[in-house]
Amino acid sequence: MMSGQNVFPTVFDVVPMALADDDQFLRGLAWQARDANFTRYEHSFQDLSGKGDTRADRRHPIYLVYEKPGGNVLSRESLQAIKELEDDLISKPGYEDYCQLDITGNCVKPRSIIRFFDGSFVPISPVFNDPNFDNIARVLDTANNIPLLMGILHAHLGRDANIDSVTDVASSTITRSVIPFGLPLEGISDDDEMNANLTNYITSTYYSHLKRFFEDGYKGFSIYYFSEPIAVKAINDQVLKDLILVTGSFVFIFIFVWIQTQSLWIAGFSVIAITASFFGANLFYRYVLDFRLFGILHVLAIFIVLGIGADDVFVFMDTWRATAFEDYPGLEYRLSDTYRRASMTMLVTSLTTAAAFFVTGASPLLGTKTFGIFSGTLVIINYLDVIMFLPSVVVIHHNFWHDCTWCCCRPCRQHLSESSDALDRPVIKKNAIVRFFMGPYFKFVTHKICKWCIIAVFVAVLTVFTYFAATLETHKGPMQVFKEGTNFVIYRDKATSAFMPSPYDETHHVFIVWGLQNQDLSRCHPTDHRCTGDTAWDNSFDLNPPPSQKALLEFCQRLRNISDEENRDLYIQRDVVTGELDVKCFIDNMNSFYENLGISMPLNEIKMRGLMGANPGVFDIAGPHDTFYRYFETGIGFWLTMGYTGMPNSDSGGFGDLIGEEIDNRDTSPIVTDTDVYGTRLKYAAIKVKTSLYDKHVSLKRGLEIIDAWEDFMQVEMAKMPPSVANAFQCTCDEYNLWHSFKIRKNLADSAKRSVAIGIAIALPLLVIATQNIITGVMATISIGLTTVCVIGSIPIAGWKYGVLESGNLSMTVGLVVDYVVHLAKAYHCSTKEDRLGRLQDTLESVGVSVISGAATTIGASVFMLFAKIVFFMQFGVFIFCAISFSMLFSLGLFTTMLGIMGPQGRTGSLVVIYHRLIGRKEMDVNCDQCEGKGFHGRGKAWVPPITGNPLNHPK
Repeated sequence: MMSGQNVFPTVFDVVPMALADDDQFLRGLAWQARDANFTRYEHSFQDLSGKGDTRADRRHPIYLVYEKPGGNVLSRESLQAIKELEDDLISKPGYEDYCQLDITGNCVKPRSIIRFFDGSFVPISPVFNDPNFDNIARVLDTANNIPLLMGILHAHLGRDANIDSVTDVASSTITRSVIPFGLPLEGISDDDEMNANLTNYITSTYYSHLKRFFEDGYKGFSIYYFSEPIAVKAINDQVLKDLILVTGSFVFIFIFVWIQTQSLWIAGFSVIAITASFFGANLFYRYVLDFRLFGILHVLAIFIVLGIGADDVFVFMDTWRATAFEDYPGLEYRLSDTYRRASMTMLVTSLTTAAAFFVTGASPLLGTKTFGIFSGTLVIINYLDVIMFLPSVVVIHHNFWHDCTWCCCRPCRQHLSESSDALDRPVIKKNAIVRFFMGPYFKFVTHKICKWCIIAVFVAVLTVFTYFAATLETHKGPMQVFKEGTNFVIYRDKATSAFMPSPYDETHHVFIVWGLQNQDLSRCHPTDHRCTGDTAWDNSFDLNPPPSQKALLEFCQRLRNISDEENRDLYIQRDVVTGELDVKCFIDNMNSFYENLGISMPLNEIKMRGLMGANPGVFDIAGPHDTFYRYFETGIGFWLTMGYTGMPNSDSGGFGDLIGEEIDNRDTSPIVTDTDVYGTRLKYAAIKVKTSLYDKHVSLKRGLEIIDAWEDFMQVEMAKMPPSVANAFQCTCDEYNLWHSFKIRKNLADSAKRSVAIGIAIALPLLVIATQNIITGVMATISIGLTTVCVIGSIPIAGWKYGVLESGNLSMTVGLVVDYVVHLAKAYHCSTKEDRLGRLQDTLESVGVSVISGAATTIGASVFMLFAKIVFFMQFGVFIFCAISFSMLFSLGLFTTMLGIMGPQGRTGSLVVIYHRLIGRKEMDVNCDQCEGKGFHGRGKAWVPPITGNPLNHPK
């Protein structure tokens, strides 16, 4: 890092979840980045403000919602309070330097219910001049009966509003307003510095102000607000606060390991080793695997390694303690035996856990994929750290500080007696927890009545959680960042469901796009989620041929007049004022413009040459050259600029963003006044269709059906088109790509199910090999599967649905729940007893305390995350808590009980027996002492070496 290397390419503001090969994603990206790879020509308009910078492009507005539950926001007192609040916000120092400007250079007034009273609409009716709010019902009722104002009014009224001038009633429990800010028009507005200055101004001026309104209210109002810069700052601030909770987890792990090992030396270096594995894993992930994304999910992996790392420390230390009861000729022999036992146990758990995480790495979603690979790498690196580092720490402690204790801890330490063996081994009693597991607990799980009661309880629990797992639904809408009850969550709920339908509703648009193809991402690094790639143009797109113009006009009419039956699947919204389908089609407006000039479309050479000849003040009298081709584009320029008068055409408002032109070196020429050009090349064009879809209200199944309906509609309609306009595609190309979000949700659901299934499938052979017993391996895998079902069932019980966060958590379920059952299964296999009860007792004695200690550390570390305000952190803590708790209960409860009932005895189910049968070895055969470990023979039979070559030279 000191040398300038980007060791941690952090991305904390978003969890990258794009499907890089999905058509809907590539289409949306193509539209969003359409102007990045070519020089777009923009017609010049007269700047009436005299400032040369109209700041007409509205950016980062502040949205405010005022609510009086059970009250009335339309009373005189309430309206006066709203006006005072708005005046206060727009009078802040510097506001005039960043406000959105109208064409005359004045700050645009807030969009608010107050505009109906302050004279803003007086040109429509004098009734709207009521600054003292004396005739509220009359003013609003008048606006409600004027089509031009009805939609604007509805945007500010709640669904419970009642407006009646006859009874003089005007009531609503909720209203809203918008404080606009601006940047220069498109082409200049992408300047990063300007955008950053505006963002800094909004956050520095309004962040604390609005936060106080939410917390304290304002003159009887509940105030909710939203602005993108403020939301981003709030998220970043809260992320930093929540990550401080990691400190609590570290402290807890350190103290717990300290108590368990009774050594400050071992506890300190154990935490160092665990932390070092995080950085070591990142180096391997970043530079060997070349992943250039380090997100918030990767940071949370520290909680995983804290639990797993502490678990490995406990396994090693418990094995080390167990060897204290055996005789060894020297310290190196004891260490060797400890290392052999512990490293194999840790290897099995590490491999199964890492494999489960690596399965997640197969996801096409970048956030989930990189997290799975990083976590799997982290588990392996942590294992290597512990087995290479911890033995040295333990030996140094044994040689120098074994008998050292803190003064306050001495009364709790068991008294040691002298011993004369080579290691000066103390005579000590076994740990109280060990005695509990090998005594009372063993008797409990093997009691002839209790064991069946245990099975019955787990069956009941499993039944309940299976039912809830079956009710799990997919989450609707974008990922929720903050907890319920916080400002941004309440604002979104109010904005999407509390107001009357209006043209300002934040529903989604479908774009029908010509001139573009799926975005080309071939030059992008696979983990660079910010790379937008290169635009792939559809060079066949051309609207100059009259049949193409006619076909496009007919297509627009088809969209506007689509039947109600067809629209049930397309969800095109009707205008709340006119009742017509809301379709923004530039060629319709262009057609109306030319009809008023006495010119009918389609435009062709004859019509356009006549128009050019009739406007010698715009076009050169000589006209274009003989091979001039761009007549349709000439018509576009003339329409957009009101005949190159320098005034934008009011009928063309908003179409500039849907049309992209560039200079054509052959056909583009300047107009006579040399302030604009004609004959450009049309590179892309789009029709914008407003839908009635709120993403929060659409289920996954219905969303996928709607996408299919639009795809089918487009295929049928494009088949009717001439070749030059037959390659259009449909997409939800806004920044929030609704179609792509449905695809992501489906992939998340499929990926999580696939990860769980593959994780369990991988765990089965690993467990069978680790235990060298088919029966034990199958029983352990069943326990893991049942644990996973309960973890899944806990999601709907907690009131959550299946979304981005839940999918990421479920993808690592198997990796988290596999550890403890593996410890028990491995210990059962390693027992020297022949009967199942003897083996079970050995198992509980050897690893029971390790399971409890490992679970306690992980659960303890996760508890701190329950206090986080960021939803993902809180859910992650709950998920870890549930996964580890269920894993501990099923492993120590159900699995041990199953071992006591049907655990394999002797060599039953042993892979060794199966292997011997395959090679012809009988049960009574013994190993050959003279075959270098590679032969066997029956009892009492001498080994005779095979005679090869000259018999006289062969040894006897």
